[in-house]
Amino acid sequence: MLVTLSVFAGEPDDDDLPRRQIYVRLGCDLSRFALPLIGDVGSHGLEFSVDGEVHYNWFPIVEVGTQWINHNTDSLLYKMNGTYARIGFDYNVLKYQHRLDRDAFYIGMRVAHSSFSHELPDVVLQGTQGEVRSAIGSRSLNATWGEAVVGAKAEVFKNLYLGVAARAKVMFVHTSYENMTPYIVPGFGKGFYQFNGGFTYSIMYAIPIRGAGSDGYAVE
Repeated sequence: MLVTLSVFAGEPDDDDLPRRQIYVRLGCDLSRFALPLIGDVGSHGLEFSVDGEVHYNWFPIVEVGTQWINHNTDSLLYKMNGTYARIGFDYNVLKYQHRLDRDAFYIGMRVAHSSFSHELPDVVLQGTQGEVRSAIGSRSLNATWGEAVVGAKAEVFKNLYLGVAARAKVMFVHTSYENMTPYIVPGFGKGFYQFNGGFTYSIMYAIPIRGAGSDGYAVE
């Protein structure tokens, strides 16, 4: 996907703004479906998003998702499942050239929270007397973190978008892990890291809600 960057010198006067179509854009992160292939514990997940332009180049966004693990080997059984939500904004640094422009190269911020549980129903430990079977029961946990995002979105067909984004994440606070650190915090990544990175590849569809003509775009 190629996005051409335009030079911008701040927000234009209201009289200079092209009339924008008001729409809600729904998205699905396709990279979540690749988790079983790229992870080492068989993680699975789903993530959806909704955003829309409320002011010139400003897009509030909400992202919600779920993630789960059921990792079973000869020596252990580990389970985790939970949900997460992010809320924040994206700012499009491209300057609109005409009223049909919708492509974006953006920077953004998120605050995220996850509620999840994990357990170790069966684990084989090596002790002085040989192998010993043990278990750690289910525990409910919470975590809150922040994210900085940079990405691009391009309209490949009318109202249909593809997008890519890179994320830098920093953990703010979490429930005390005590005797077992969660292998994955849903939406954040490895639970034993204070900082994490991430990558998303999304497909999105824009639903016009006002200002659309017969062609589905804004009219003057």
